[in-house]
Amino acid sequence: MDILIFSIEDGRFGPARFPQMLYQAGLSVAALCPSDNILAQSTYLRALHALPPSRSIRSIAGALAKVIEHSPPKLIIPADEQAVIVLQALAAGRCKSLIPPYARAIIAASLGSPAGFDASLFKSDTMALARSLGIAVPESRTVDTLEDATHAASELGYPVFLKQSFSWAGLGVNACADEAVLSKAFREARPAMARLKALARKLIGRDWYPVGKPMDVQSAISGQCAMYCGLAWRGQLVGGFSGIRVEQLCTNGPSTVVKLCAHAGMENVARKMVEAMGLSGFFSFDFMIPADTGEALLLECNPRPVPVHHLGQHVGVDLAAALAPLLSGEAPDREMLSATGELDVVLFPYALNVQPQDKGPMLDVPQSEPGLIRHVQARQQAPAMARSESRAA
Repeated sequence: MDILIFSIEDGRFGPARFPQMLYQAGLSVAALCPSDNILAQSTYLRALHALPPSRSIRSIAGALAKVIEHSPPKLIIPADEQAVIVLQALAAGRCKSLIPPYARAIIAASLGSPAGFDASLFKSDTMALARSLGIAVPESRTVDTLEDATHAASELGYPVFLKQSFSWAGLGVNACADEAVLSKAFREARPAMARLKALARKLIGRDWYPVGKPMDVQSAISGQCAMYCGLAWRGQLVGGFSGIRVEQLCTNGPSTVVKLCAHAGMENVARKMVEAMGLSGFFSFDFMIPADTGEALLLECNPRPVPVHHLGQHVGVDLAAALAPLLSGEAPDREMLSATGELDVVLFPYALNVQPQDKGPMLDVPQSEPGLIRHVQARQQAPAMARSESRAA
């Protein structure tokens, strides 16, 4: 097996588009995920392995070890942050009795250098590394206590954002207009029972999930949200492309329409960060481009697939085709892949609700993946049915 995609969370549409992209590059793909995960609906999987319901690290490690033993992959792609943190824990030595050395070597090689693990996943560490490299970032302070947070906000000036270090998809990010809002958001992020919950997680083997990490108070910046999506290999940037947000679902929510393009500034930042972290695999960096300066400010790193990775081929960046020779032992090309065109795209699954237009943006609809479409439609219908049943009652 060439690729194993490992997913814990549902609702990640980017990884669900990866099997087709990888298959078209001549790669065989398997998945380990919950049976009701959208990834499990892909037509292009050669093998599908069900992740057990238990989220104890021993249960997950045992399932992963069986899959690797059955058909060792050349690369494991974590589909979400929880999958990333579990793989990092296993690569670092957790569950030694369950993960044999050859399997641990595959896991470790799929992630890159352990020295870069924290910077790839935790916002506070990402910002610290970026500052050390001279990369432009928003002004912010890392805080541990409410007193620290309110002091930082008074220094930066309201409004500010309070950001949990381990979060994704806009979750764990709170806009704070004043001290009262900041205090409420901080207390909700650090509930009084947090220590007791941490102990309970340890007892049931779920202490792999990070809790109690520092948070960041960041200056509010207006501008365009953007991203750089790429492929890294052993600390080298193989290639990638940028995406400028055109429309989004809601405040702090996911992008629904994106302009794919080249952006030299974001590419340069990605190259520096990849080299410093020793990163391997698919990743993206999030940016904010202020209207007054136009300089892309780095916000965070996502060490996993995002919903635009598979679209690179439409702007001259086929990341799956670039990956294939690397898995056969070839060295990356010295010249990085960069976008050679621009394209506006309505992303999946939002494109399912948009009527095609002759001169409108491209609609990212997986016509050859009816299972993905049915999965999304079923999820969309469920809340409506629940509301209807509630009214009838």
